[in-house]
Amino acid sequence: MAYRSPYAASRQKSCVACARGKRRCDRQTPQCSRCLAQGLECTYLGIRSPRHRKESSAPHPESVHAFDDILSFWPLDDSLFNHASMPPPSIIPSPSLITAPSLLPAGFFPETAVLDRWSINQLLQNIKSYPRVFGCSRKTPFIHQRLYDVYLPACIQDAFAVSAAYCTKTSATEDMVFRTIESKVGLLVEQDYKEANLQELLAALQALILFHIIQLFDGDVRQRSLAEQNMDILRAWTVQLKVRATELPLPFTWQEWIFEESVRRTVIFSLMLDGLFSTLKKGYCSNVKGLSILPFASKTSLWEAGTAASWLAESHCLASDNVLYGDFVMSWERGRVTEPLDDFQKLLLTPCLGETYREVLELE
Repeated sequence: MAYRSPYAASRQKSCVACARGKRRCDRQTPQCSRCLAQGLECTYLGIRSPRHRKESSAPHPESVHAFDDILSFWPLDDSLFNHASMPPPSIIPSPSLITAPSLLPAGFFPETAVLDRWSINQLLQNIKSYPRVFGCSRKTPFIHQRLYDVYLPACIQDAFAVSAAYCTKTSATEDMVFRTIESKVGLLVEQDYKEANLQELLAALQALILFHIIQLFDGDVRQRSLAEQNMDILRAWTVQLKVRATELPLPFTWQEWIFEESVRRTVIFSLMLDGLFSTLKKGYCSNVKGLSILPFASKTSLWEAGTAASWLAESHCLASDNVLYGDFVMSWERGRVTEPLDDFQKLLLTPCLGETYREVLELE
């Protein structure tokens, strides 16, 4: 998470389409010759068309308002966003996504990294939406829609009920919603999950994450304080889940794969949430290397499969579809990821690549 690549601004001279297709670009504007001939969208990183500049010159007022409300809790020093004093990380060409890396990506990433303001804003907007998304659709980028088809733990029932209430809260019901969250979080963190099975531990961490997002980014001073008090519990459960996930066997059924990928994504997201909290609190993310070596399934069609049959058709080479976070970032930047990005992948790339790639990473 969160490194600023020297390649992002200085080396890529071609438009995005030519760079990804590894074709020569004549850099004509508003469209290069190749994009014009093939009817492709032509975008130059760091260069906006007059129409786009006019549309994007002023940020959306709701986004600015939400961002400022959150940053009022964590006033950031503008000097934290001055990257000139930060040495660039050492980057060497990454391996293909379909081959095992010879070196761990942690060797290419710095210990800590500073995010630009656009990246922080983008992460906040995305992450704040997850409780509402869960309350309306029972899924998030780290909770598969079919994960709890069979087993529905009490803590997930609580998280769903609170998220649904949160979706429809008004000024008249806000106090009751937050009091309910406090009660549910209190019951959750009192439980001892050291001896719990992996399903119970995953559900507890996912529920705490959803509660944590609401309290940390959409609550008052009291809610934020309560969330901060539970930060160590969030970290402890994340480490516990990460360690115990190594015990999981190779999945043979769709439901087993859904569970394992939800475990992987939950660990990644929990550490990202911790990194964002660190950025708002201290001005930098402190778990970059740890995030870079976490695996996930890079094939969007596996996560989005709606039936066991469609998943089975896509899962003929499961081993090659799992990639380390850091390898995915470097491979995408070098044009080795050819599939369109899904929302989870955009979330992963946002803190690593930043505003330079905002036209690609902004959610539609």
